[in-house]
Amino acid sequence: MRFKITLLTLLVSVVTTAQTIDDLKRDTKTLYEATYTMAFDAILDFTHPLVFKFMERADMYGAMDSAFQNDTYSIRYVYTTPHFDFSDIKVLDNGLYCVVSYENAIRMTYEKPLTSETVKEKITESIHKNFPNSIVTFEKDRNAFYIVKNDKLVAIADDFTDGKWKFISFDPKYKELLDAVITEKTRKQLGL
Repeated sequence: MRFKITLLTLLVSVVTTAQTIDDLKRDTKTLYEATYTMAFDAILDFTHPLVFKFMERADMYGAMDSAFQNDTYSIRYVYTTPHFDFSDIKVLDNGLYCVVSYENAIRMTYEKPLTSETVKEKITESIHKNFPNSIVTFEKDRNAFYIVKNDKLVAIADDFTDGKWKFISFDPKYKELLDAVITEKTRKQLGL
């Protein structure tokens, strides 16, 4: 009898995790497509709600809008067929956590022609500072920088998200924001 209960418990937990990973994969793909199409409302719908205690939703929308399109340059995601790498789902701090890693490509197109090699070098250095380990190529015919970088998201399903997967971009430069959503202990347990 004890063996049957153990087997049933194991089976239920495996089925629950399988459903959860399928939901996570679906939501990750939907978020990626929203990012590519610059559907800011959809992106914010997938953002963990604790982020909005750090920055109001309307302010975040405005920041994304001005970062992606301004008088100096525009940024567009280059659609690729992403290969998402999902860590094991871990139960930590009364929630489910999963680290999602993937390669991402963006194009930063400048409004005015960049003819100075010195200016291009400075922009390349700035891009590398913001996106360490990225591959940066200047595309003269587009007057743009093509940037390939590795991104990480932390997917979280907890009481704040009503058990649905929500995301926060993992960027160590934004420690204060990360601290508002994920404790340092949890980040260490996730290998971040």
